[in-house]
Amino acid sequence: MAMAALDAIPERYALVICDAQPDLLNSLPQGSRDELLQHIHELLEGARRQKWLVIFTGLRFKSGYAGVPRRHRVFGGLQRMNAAQGDERVHWFMEGFQGAEIVRDLAPQEGETVLWRQRMRHDSSLVDTLKAKNVTKVALAGLKTGQGLLAAAELLADEGLLLYVARECVADDKVERGEAVLQHVLPHLADVLSFEDLRTQLAHEIMMDMFVEFKTVKRAG
Repeated sequence: MAMAALDAIPERYALVICDAQPDLLNSLPQGSRDELLQHIHELLEGARRQKWLVIFTGLRFKSGYAGVPRRHRVFGGLQRMNAAQGDERVHWFMEGFQGAEIVRDLAPQEGETVLWRQRMRHDSSLVDTLKAKNVTKVALAGLKTGQGLLAAAELLADEGLLLYVARECVADDKVERGEAVLQHVLPHLADVLSFEDLRTQLAHEIMMDMFVEFKTVKRAG
């Protein structure tokens, strides 16, 4: 009975692209940035063809970094610099400036969700959006491997979602940190694969999911 109930749950896929904003991307060397965007774009186009749920996340602050604690280890320095120099000179991740938008190469299409936040960790809106569409499997891409992307992986793994990460679709401006997370941390939370291996694995899983769903419906009928 328990196995029959498990088989009856259809698998639903989503792609979550973390913090693909110029203010983060510009910290990467040009060659690495172009290669990253090319791979994420290919993954994104595939997700759109398969009618997956597509979600973008990003950091975005109001003018003057309102609401950011002055002692915040990461963002407090931006607030203090902004207080001395103003929005026109200090506006990383600030709404109204191009650097805080999703990069044009990956521009969200109509109907795709963009979730903004003002902290390192993702809030419940990411989980709520996935659950609303009954998503069970999530491919993660974007930046930074050791910060925003890792935070998303930890949050979603705690919800029991199955996660996938393609090495070529994530990046970190600290190469050593990114590699350490890919090798020693993310494999505890997700399947970490090459881009080609991920495409092959997902194609196989989708075929198997369709077969199981078909057999489940057939038995029910």
